[in-house]
Amino acid sequence: MTASTTDTSHTTNQTKSGMQFCPKCASALEERILEGKVRQACTTCDFVFYRDPKPVAGVLAFKDEKLLLIQRGNEPKLGLWSFPTGYVDIGDTPAETAVREAKEEADVDVELDRLLGVYSNDSRTVVLIIYVGRIIAGTPAGRAEALDARLFALDALPELAFDHDYHILEDLVCSNADPHQTERPINKQI
Repeated sequence: MTASTTDTSHTTNQTKSGMQFCPKCASALEERILEGKVRQACTTCDFVFYRDPKPVAGVLAFKDEKLLLIQRGNEPKLGLWSFPTGYVDIGDTPAETAVREAKEEADVDVELDRLLGVYSNDSRTVVLIIYVGRIIAGTPAGRAEALDARLFALDALPELAFDHDYHILEDLVCSNADPHQTERPINKQI
């Protein structure tokens, strides 16, 4: 073991990328403590693989005071309900992604009104960027990765797929006390 190599057998899978070889020189990667975190680094050229979270954007879209939810067609949480969300692609803004995902998953056009918040925690591989908006065209229908899409009253929601969905809805309810609120939960832990 070199001086920069440390026993990391106690680390979780969250630190592992699944990569075994350096993308620059094809030598083996090993885990090292760098910058206070377990990271994979090349044994030959010292390339460091930074496993960064992927941005995901979504929208809490309303029509007639009812919230749009999609029924998930994929694991994890197949069959449960959540908001339309998706990965932010290179060249897209989070806002464009939120609008696109509503169309792809629920067949509706939405207009974004405001940013609700940015959500993450140290064990997630994504950063959620959630907007509030309204449906301006279309009738909700399941498409792409959604089995179904429907509008629900906030007091009559089905079981939601993820714990963070409930936290996001709590933020929505709190922010609706003043619909013109300018303070946003930035990088809230969920």
